[in-house]
Amino acid sequence: MAERSGRFARDATAAGAPPAGRFLRAAISKGAGASMTVTYGTDYSAGELSVSELDGFTDYDLRFLIRYIGWPDNPKCISHYPGAYQAHVTAGRMVLLVAEQGTSDPAGGFGGGVAMAQRALSDARSVGYPDSLPIFFCADGWLAANGIAVGTAMSYLDGAASVVGRQRTGAYGFRDFIQAARAGGHATWLWLCGAPPADSEVAQGWPHFYQWNNGTIHPGGVDADLDWAYPGVLDALRGAAPPAGAPAPGQAPPWPLPPGHYFGLITGPAVSHGGYYPADRGWVRQIQQALIRKGYLPGLTDPNSPPADGTYTEPTRQAVLRFQQSTGTPQTGNIGPGDWAALLS
Repeated sequence: MAERSGRFARDATAAGAPPAGRFLRAAISKGAGASMTVTYGTDYSAGELSVSELDGFTDYDLRFLIRYIGWPDNPKCISHYPGAYQAHVTAGRMVLLVAEQGTSDPAGGFGGGVAMAQRALSDARSVGYPDSLPIFFCADGWLAANGIAVGTAMSYLDGAASVVGRQRTGAYGFRDFIQAARAGGHATWLWLCGAPPADSEVAQGWPHFYQWNNGTIHPGGVDADLDWAYPGVLDALRGAAPPAGAPAPGQAPPWPLPPGHYFGLITGPAVSHGGYYPADRGWVRQIQQALIRKGYLPGLTDPNSPPADGTYTEPTRQAVLRFQQSTGTPQTGNIGPGDWAALLS
């Protein structure tokens, strides 16, 4: 997916470089002689590899695959090959899915994320992909180099999350995309490419996957990327649990705004986040969807109905007032940290 250069060295020992040999779980150098245990996998787009081709690859024991989805007529997608997904799963490999059309995907903002996720989800279900596993959405290049604002890219993830759910939303890309996705809670599963993460970042529980970009591997004669999953990630996925540090189901995401800021009318002051900036619209939409689910927008039951549009206007304010009245909290019509935790839990 990402650009890469050179060939990998079998005796590489720097952090982020693959160790030699064939391992199910291999020790990656972690500085000062320490090491961590990772599990290898691969992603590829040049056709489909068979189970026997993967089994016959002797450089690395590839225990998971990340495969494209969304365009069943495109040979890069696993859905183009009937039975391929189930064959890999039956053989004991975890298969995760990624949706990407091109480097400009995040430029589509919230609406683009909705459209991509709808396409991906439909195709994922067609191959039998469980609704518990993540789908990754991509920024295949540095955002600035592609003329994409970070806020627009985060809105793209928010749009995807509005379809598949935040717990299933994965982000793939370089550090600018992944750090912003993590900081704002725009994605739960993080797949980093480019420069490897620092030891301190891995210790914080991110990224969950890393794509090595200093060369390619060639299972079955196909050019493929080498990926690895950090400790505990695949176990969490098998148990349909969020990764360490992610909000558990039923738990509100971390408060996303600076101190003193709140969610309120789009016409409010600078500290009122109402959807004027694209980066805020996903959060506002989550608030609106929670208000609908909990009955504070009378006559509405579908959280994806048009009032959940990411714009904080008077109907949203009135719904928030009803929520605050029911919980006995100050009736401001705005959502602060306490309201956020109570409403989104």
